Amino acid sequence: MQIFRLLFLLAMLPLAACSDPRSNSLSRLRDADAPGLRVEAAQLTAKLLPSAGPELIPVQPELWPVAFVKLRPLRMNLYRDGIAVSLQATPGFEYGLHIVPAGASVVLNSTERTQYERLQDGIYYFVQDRRPSRSGGE
Repeated sequence: MQIFRLLFLLAMLPLAACSDPRSNSLSRLRDADAPGLRVEAAQLTAKLLPSAGPELIPVQPELWPVAFVKLRPLRMNLYRDGIAVSLQATPGFEYGLHIVPAGASVVLNSTERTQYERLQDGIYYFVQDRRPSRSGGE
């Protein structure tokens, strides 16, 4: 009987380790200061994003504002419409929060590769398909 109990526990271990990415993101957001995240996003955008130039800037960990560090991100990328905070990744997919800077009235629309869900004013949950495109182009 003990061996069956041990096998059951071993079989359940991977399931316990994998949490639902959306629930994980919502939990981290609940523990954060959402308005503060938007203010920090505006400050970081003003500091790092030139008026002309690249559409994407990877933000190095040493530049992450304290409010964002509390989210325990895997990585952060600065876009013209805000900051994508990657919180969880699986093979081919990335999950997290997209923070629109305070004062911006951007509405994010889903694309073929990135799906957005509005959680609250200026904060979206995202799922990004990072698998290579099958059509040969992106």
